[in-house]
Amino acid sequence: MSGKSDGLRNSTGPERRDENDSLSGRESMLARQKLIDAMIDNNMRQLKFDSARRGAEIERACAVRDCEKDPGASEPIERLRAIELRLHELGEEHRRLVAEREWLNKSLFEFDQVAESGRRLS
Repeated sequence: MSGKSDGLRNSTGPERRDENDSLSGRESMLARQKLIDAMIDNNMRQLKFDSARRGAEIERACAVRDCEKDPGASEPIERLRAIELRLHELGEEHRRLVAEREWLNKSLFEFDQVAESGRRLS
């Protein structure tokens, strides 16, 4: 096969460097976009979490009120225990979301620093 693409493939001149720079630039852009997409997903899950936590806190307040109304009733106590367990699980989920967000932020910061230092060297 002959032609311009073969010449570029075998070239070590400026054309080949430009092609490599273009590919690495595209790969870098796609990798950065994946980090940003993951951050958007994390933010979306955080919003859902916030809504679930607020709902559970309202349910807890109602269950506490019901327990105070009828201290001997077992149903409100069982419901309160289930809500407390759910709030605990939500707390664990919150810690995971925060840890993931911190990792994503750090990764994006480091990614941008490496990209910036590469631009300075060019």
